Amino acid sequence: MLPDRRHQNRPSALAFLLLSCLAGAAHGQTSADLSLLSEYAGRGTALSTHPVAQLRVERDIRIDADGAGAWYAGTFASPVTLGGRDLGQLSVYGGRAQRLGTILSWDAGATRNVYLRDSRWNYHEFYAGVTWNRLGARLFYSPAYYGDERSLYLDLNGAWPINERVQLAAHAGLLHPFEEEHGAPGEGGGRVDLRLALVTDVRDVSLQAGWQVKGTSYLPGSRRASALTASASFRF
Repeated sequence: MLPDRRHQNRPSALAFLLLSCLAGAAHGQTSADLSLLSEYAGRGTALSTHPVAQLRVERDIRIDADGAGAWYAGTFASPVTLGGRDLGQLSVYGGRAQRLGTILSWDAGATRNVYLRDSRWNYHEFYAGVTWNRLGARLFYSPAYYGDERSLYLDLNGAWPINERVQLAAHAGLLHPFEEEHGAPGEGGGRVDLRLALVTDVRDVSLQAGWQVKGTSYLPGSRRASALTASASFRF
Protein backbone atom coordinates (compact mmCIF):
# COMPACT_ATOMS: atom_id res chain seq x y z
CA MET A 1 0.00 0.00 0.00
CA LEU A 2 1.49 3.35 -1.10
CA PRO A 3 -0.01 6.84 -0.79
CA ASP A 4 -2.03 7.95 -3.82
CA ARG A 5 -0.93 11.37 -5.06
CA ARG A 6 -4.38 11.99 -6.51
CA HIS A 7 -5.41 13.11 -3.04
CA GLN A 8 -2.30 15.17 -2.31
CA ASN A 9 -3.72 18.61 -3.14
CA ARG A 10 -7.29 18.18 -1.96
CA PRO A 11 -8.35 21.46 -0.23
CA SER A 12 -8.94 21.20 3.50
CA ALA A 13 -12.33 22.99 3.62
CA LEU A 14 -13.41 21.01 6.67
CA ALA A 15 -10.30 22.12 8.57
CA PHE A 16 -10.96 25.78 7.76
CA LEU A 17 -14.63 25.52 8.76
CA LEU A 18 -13.96 23.78 12.08
CA LEU A 19 -11.14 26.09 13.10
CA SER A 20 -13.38 29.06 12.30
CA CYS A 21 -16.07 27.61 14.56
CA LEU A 22 -13.56 27.12 17.38
CA ALA A 23 -12.34 30.69 17.08
CA GLY A 24 -15.65 32.42 16.49
CA ALA A 25 -18.27 30.65 18.58
CA ALA A 26 -19.72 33.07 21.12
CA HIS A 27 -21.40 30.51 23.34
CA GLY A 28 -20.51 27.06 24.57
CA GLN A 29 -17.88 25.31 26.61
CA THR A 30 -14.24 24.71 25.77
CA SER A 31 -12.16 21.80 27.10
CA ALA A 32 -8.55 20.86 26.49
CA ASP A 33 -6.05 18.23 27.50
CA LEU A 34 -2.28 17.93 27.19
CA SER A 35 -1.05 14.31 27.10
CA LEU A 36 2.34 12.66 27.44
CA LEU A 37 2.55 9.15 25.89
CA SER A 38 5.27 6.53 25.95
CA GLU A 39 4.33 5.76 22.33
CA TYR A 40 1.74 7.10 19.89
CA ALA A 41 -0.14 4.10 18.50
CA GLY A 42 -3.24 4.16 16.33
CA ARG A 43 -5.24 1.13 15.19
CA GLY A 44 -2.40 -1.26 15.92
CA THR A 45 0.28 0.83 14.18
CA ALA A 46 3.07 2.71 15.96
CA LEU A 47 2.80 6.27 14.62
CA SER A 48 5.70 7.31 16.85
CA THR A 49 7.96 4.90 18.73
CA HIS A 50 9.30 7.67 20.98
CA PRO A 51 7.56 9.47 23.87
CA VAL A 52 5.39 12.28 22.50
CA ALA A 53 3.33 15.22 23.74
CA GLN A 54 -0.15 15.74 22.27
CA LEU A 55 -2.68 18.56 22.54
CA ARG A 56 -6.44 18.37 22.03
CA VAL A 57 -8.89 21.30 22.21
CA GLU A 58 -12.66 20.85 21.85
CA ARG A 59 -15.59 23.27 21.99
CA ASP A 60 -19.34 22.80 22.17
CA ILE A 61 -20.39 25.47 19.70
CA ARG A 62 -24.13 25.30 20.43
CA ILE A 63 -25.99 23.56 23.21
CA ASP A 64 -29.72 22.76 23.02
CA ALA A 65 -31.96 24.51 25.50
CA ASP A 66 -32.80 21.20 27.20
CA GLY A 67 -29.11 20.27 27.47
CA ALA A 68 -29.68 16.98 25.63
CA GLY A 69 -27.54 17.73 22.56
CA ALA A 70 -24.78 19.92 21.14
CA TRP A 71 -22.73 20.61 18.05
CA TYR A 72 -19.01 20.36 18.68
CA ALA A 73 -15.69 21.00 16.95
CA GLY A 74 -12.14 20.20 17.96
CA THR A 75 -8.53 20.00 16.92
CA PHE A 76 -5.68 17.61 17.78
CA ALA A 77 -1.92 17.93 17.25
CA SER A 78 0.87 15.35 17.62
CA PRO A 79 4.28 14.45 16.19
CA VAL A 80 4.29 11.28 14.03
CA THR A 81 6.69 9.22 11.93
CA LEU A 82 5.43 8.08 8.52
CA GLY A 83 7.47 6.61 5.67
CA GLY A 84 10.63 7.02 7.74
CA ARG A 85 10.10 10.80 8.13
CA ASP A 86 9.29 12.81 11.24
CA LEU A 87 6.11 14.77 10.56
CA GLY A 88 3.46 16.72 12.41
CA GLN A 89 -0.16 15.57 12.51
CA LEU A 90 -2.96 18.12 12.71
CA SER A 91 -6.52 16.78 12.91
CA VAL A 92 -9.74 18.75 12.99
CA TYR A 93 -13.16 17.26 13.58
CA GLY A 94 -16.74 18.27 14.16
CA GLY A 95 -20.14 16.74 14.60
CA ARG A 96 -23.36 16.46 16.51
CA ALA A 97 -23.98 14.61 19.80
CA GLN A 98 -27.46 13.90 21.19
CA ARG A 99 -28.74 12.11 24.28
CA LEU A 100 -31.64 9.71 23.75
CA GLY A 101 -32.17 8.94 27.44
CA THR A 102 -30.28 8.76 30.69
CA ILE A 103 -27.72 6.19 29.45
CA LEU A 104 -28.08 6.17 25.64
CA SER A 105 -26.68 8.71 23.17
CA TRP A 106 -25.47 8.98 19.58
CA ASP A 107 -23.04 11.16 17.68
CA ALA A 108 -21.93 11.64 14.07
CA GLY A 109 -19.38 13.83 12.33
CA ALA A 110 -16.27 14.08 10.17
CA THR A 111 -12.51 14.29 10.71
CA ARG A 112 -9.75 15.71 8.53
CA ASN A 113 -6.17 14.52 9.14
CA VAL A 114 -3.32 16.61 7.74
CA TYR A 115 0.36 15.62 7.89
CA LEU A 116 2.70 18.58 7.81
CA ARG A 117 5.70 18.27 5.45
CA ASP A 118 4.17 15.33 3.51
CA SER A 119 0.57 15.78 2.37
CA ARG A 120 0.50 12.44 0.52
CA TRP A 121 -0.78 10.86 3.74
CA ASN A 122 -3.68 13.28 4.24
CA TYR A 123 -7.16 11.76 4.52
CA HIS A 124 -10.61 12.40 5.94
CA GLU A 125 -13.20 10.16 7.58
CA PHE A 126 -16.90 10.22 8.35
CA TYR A 127 -18.15 8.54 11.51
CA ALA A 128 -21.29 7.67 13.45
CA GLY A 129 -21.69 5.91 16.76
CA VAL A 130 -23.75 5.14 19.83
CA THR A 131 -22.92 5.04 23.54
CA TRP A 132 -24.85 2.98 26.05
CA ASN A 133 -23.91 3.38 29.69
CA ARG A 134 -20.17 2.52 29.75
CA LEU A 135 -20.03 0.96 26.27
CA GLY A 136 -19.47 2.75 22.99
CA ALA A 137 -19.26 1.84 19.29
CA ARG A 138 -18.26 3.99 16.31
CA LEU A 139 -17.97 3.19 12.61
CA PHE A 140 -15.52 5.22 10.50
CA TYR A 141 -15.49 5.41 6.70
CA SER A 142 -12.64 6.91 4.68
CA PRO A 143 -12.72 7.24 0.87
CA ALA A 144 -8.88 7.36 0.80
CA TYR A 145 -7.33 6.05 4.02
CA TYR A 146 -3.85 7.56 4.41
CA GLY A 147 -4.20 8.87 0.85
CA ASP A 148 -4.69 5.39 -0.61
CA GLU A 149 -7.83 3.23 -0.54
CA ARG A 150 -11.32 3.11 0.89
CA SER A 151 -11.62 1.68 4.38
CA LEU A 152 -14.01 0.97 7.24
CA TYR A 153 -12.94 0.94 10.87
CA LEU A 154 -15.12 -0.36 13.72
CA ASP A 155 -14.14 1.10 17.09
CA LEU A 156 -15.47 -0.53 20.29
CA ASN A 157 -14.75 0.80 23.80
CA GLY A 158 -15.84 0.07 27.34
CA ALA A 159 -14.93 0.98 30.93
CA TRP A 160 -15.68 -0.77 34.21
CA PRO A 161 -14.84 0.44 37.74
CA ILE A 162 -12.55 -1.80 39.78
CA ASN A 163 -12.78 0.36 42.91
CA GLU A 164 -13.47 4.00 43.75
CA ARG A 165 -10.24 5.23 42.14
CA VAL A 166 -9.34 2.74 39.39
CA GLN A 167 -11.23 1.52 36.33
CA LEU A 168 -10.48 -0.97 33.60
CA ALA A 169 -10.72 0.40 30.04
CA ALA A 170 -10.98 -1.95 27.06
CA HIS A 171 -10.72 -1.27 23.32
CA ALA A 172 -11.22 -3.45 20.26
CA GLY A 173 -10.94 -2.29 16.66
CA LEU A 174 -11.33 -3.85 13.22
CA LEU A 175 -9.86 -2.16 10.14
CA HIS A 176 -11.17 -3.30 6.75
CA PRO A 177 -9.44 -1.87 3.62
CA PHE A 178 -11.68 -2.63 0.63
CA GLU A 179 -9.23 -2.90 -2.25
CA GLU A 180 -6.93 -5.32 -0.44
CA GLU A 181 -9.51 -8.05 -1.01
CA HIS A 182 -8.30 -8.13 -4.60
CA GLY A 183 -4.59 -7.84 -3.84
CA ALA A 184 -1.94 -10.45 -3.48
CA PRO A 185 -2.77 -13.71 -1.68
CA GLY A 186 -2.77 -13.28 2.08
CA GLU A 187 -3.24 -9.48 1.97
CA GLY A 188 -7.01 -9.45 2.27
CA GLY A 189 -9.14 -9.42 5.38
CA GLY A 190 -9.38 -7.08 8.32
CA ARG A 191 -6.81 -6.12 10.93
CA VAL A 192 -7.73 -6.36 14.59
CA ASP A 193 -6.23 -4.29 17.41
CA LEU A 194 -6.97 -4.88 21.10
CA ARG A 195 -6.03 -2.93 24.22
CA LEU A 196 -6.61 -3.13 27.98
CA ALA A 197 -5.63 -0.34 30.38
CA LEU A 198 -5.91 0.60 34.03
CA VAL A 199 -7.02 4.21 34.47
CA THR A 200 -6.96 6.42 37.54
CA ASP A 201 -7.50 10.14 38.08
CA VAL A 202 -5.34 12.25 40.38
CA ARG A 203 -7.08 15.62 40.53
CA ASP A 204 -6.91 16.95 36.96
CA VAL A 205 -4.47 14.31 35.71
CA SER A 206 -5.58 10.99 34.18
CA LEU A 207 -2.98 8.20 34.37
CA GLN A 208 -3.08 5.06 32.22
CA ALA A 209 -1.00 1.90 32.03
CA GLY A 210 -2.00 -0.53 29.30
CA TRP A 211 -1.28 -3.66 27.31
CA GLN A 212 -2.13 -4.11 23.63
CA VAL A 213 -1.95 -6.91 21.11
CA LYS A 214 0.91 -6.44 18.64
CA GLY A 215 -1.03 -6.95 15.42
CA THR A 216 -0.05 -6.38 11.80
CA SER A 217 0.61 -2.78 10.80
CA TYR A 218 -1.46 -1.36 7.93
CA LEU A 219 1.20 1.15 6.82
CA PRO A 220 4.25 -0.12 4.92
CA GLY A 221 7.51 0.41 6.78
CA SER A 222 5.73 1.17 10.07
CA ARG A 223 6.29 -0.80 13.25
CA ARG A 224 3.64 -2.66 15.18
CA ALA A 225 2.51 -0.99 18.39
CA SER A 226 4.39 -1.95 21.55
CA ALA A 227 2.77 -4.36 23.96
CA LEU A 228 3.07 -2.08 27.01
CA THR A 229 2.09 1.60 27.03
CA ALA A 230 1.68 4.41 29.55
CA SER A 231 0.26 7.93 29.41
CA ALA A 232 -0.62 10.96 31.53
CA SER A 233 -3.23 13.54 30.48
CA PHE A 234 -3.72 16.93 32.11
CA ARG A 235 -7.16 18.53 31.67
CA PHE A 236 -7.54 22.30 31.71
